[in-house]
Amino acid sequence: MTIKALEFYSGIGAFAQAAAKLDIEITSAFDQSQWANLTYQSNWGLKPNERNLDSIPADSITASDLWWLSPPCTPFSRRGKQKGEADQRSRSFLHLINLLTLKKPAFILVENVQGFVDSAVYLHLLSTLRKAGYKTHQISLCPTMFGVPMLRPRIFIIASQDDNFDRQVMPQIVGKNKLASYLWDKNLSLACDPEILVRYAPVLNIVDPAQPESYLICFTSGYHRCRQASGSLISTGVDQARFVSPHEILGLLGFDPAFKIPEEIPVAAAYRLVGNSVDVRAISFLLQQVLGLK
Repeated sequence: MTIKALEFYSGIGAFAQAAAKLDIEITSAFDQSQWANLTYQSNWGLKPNERNLDSIPADSITASDLWWLSPPCTPFSRRGKQKGEADQRSRSFLHLINLLTLKKPAFILVENVQGFVDSAVYLHLLSTLRKAGYKTHQISLCPTMFGVPMLRPRIFIIASQDDNFDRQVMPQIVGKNKLASYLWDKNLSLACDPEILVRYAPVLNIVDPAQPESYLICFTSGYHRCRQASGSLISTGVDQARFVSPHEILGLLGFDPAFKIPEEIPVAAAYRLVGNSVDVRAISFLLQQVLGLK
């Protein structure tokens, strides 16, 4: 039986990538980013709805079996001001939480940064779900749990009306892949300005891929312009380093090699898109192992 899903805050379609190999049909996607929607439509053939979710009425949301929600993380991120529910960017998510009680999909999956669990929005979500009769489960997943040399821990909230998920299941790491296997882009424009390397040396994370245990720190939407804690640089020699390309980051996140970012999208926008995306392997794991979807 095909599962009908809605993808909120769809971005470039990490959920769509995971769903593509399963019996899941995405009937609608929602996002307000012009570049994200262009990328989504180019790869998945579905144009996301650009409607503002802050006030979308319940009757504008079609009936479905599953909701995927990956709301803005800045209100809960350590790089943000951590205003939580007071942050305007939380308004749409709070509105959708209230609509859950009216639409009641069978499955709900929510993704966000680890700081989300310290927020009033998190408590409101759990309270609303439980009052609506959902059984909830929380799991923290990171690419390293799938053998990928990149730190990007995220919290996932799973809600089901039937409580049919396995609370004990966790990824089984088969083996760690070498970082060098993800770094294939030879574009010279990726080189970092030597002056930048000197000026921001104390806060840069420069990684040598030749080291067998090397790994990357989490990429953010500010990578390529913000120097502190926004992602790793790759050492290319003495006092030389380069950025990880958007397409390399896609590979690290588990996107299929056939996935493409349209050429007309500016480089800065491409970095924002991949920095805001989600690990595809984590979503696939949740759909297959936790919810038992095939």
